[in-house]
Amino acid sequence: MINVGIDVHKRRCQACLKDEKGHLIGEVSFPRDEEGIRSFHRLLQNHGEARIVLESTGNLWVPIYDHLADDPANRVILANPRKTRIIAEAKIKNDRMDARVLADLVRADLVAESYVPSKEIREQRALLRQRRSFVEDTVAIKNRIHSLLDRHNLQPQYSDLFGKHGREWLCSIELPSTEKTILSVELKQLESLEAGIRTLTEEIAVEAAEEPRVKLLMGFTGIDYYSAMLLLA
Repeated sequence: MINVGIDVHKRRCQACLKDEKGHLIGEVSFPRDEEGIRSFHRLLQNHGEARIVLESTGNLWVPIYDHLADDPANRVILANPRKTRIIAEAKIKNDRMDARVLADLVRADLVAESYVPSKEIREQRALLRQRRSFVEDTVAIKNRIHSLLDRHNLQPQYSDLFGKHGREWLCSIELPSTEKTILSVELKQLESLEAGIRTLTEEIAVEAAEEPRVKLLMGFTGIDYYSAMLLLA
């Protein structure tokens, strides 16, 4: 079995391959794109089984991890950067997380591993995270609109300012040209976000319908399918 450390960067990756005794097999630089990752995978296949470690740098690790982890010959580990640096400094007197150091750490079984959810869970989380982000954006827009009305001492005529009649009233009020433009842009952006929220909510509902555990959680008072998906993710 070979030991592989991968230093992941935005455009390129640097990999170091070492044998079980720590002898250098080779070093390679490859583009962090689909073809580059496939080419590197083919290189690894020439060496049989591999222990591979890379750092959890933003989301840069995801394509490489997913591609290499699909091969049963590979044991792919995502390193926790902070904890792994501490271990590296204590055990091998080097806190530089380059490819060579990572290869040494995985060979010695000294990598502090980060939990990696399955692709399905990561996709569900992405849906939920995006929906939450859109909801937060709508709240920010509504707050800005309320602030605009306060600046001009305008009192809404409807309890639901952002319902059908409330929006019609917002479009009809007299404001200075600049403020009128700002309000119009805010309302259009709000509509766009709300459409996005509806689309995401529908997709989340589809995902929920295919997850048996959602039905179990919905048996508890106050838990709907969306809350259940949040709990499961």
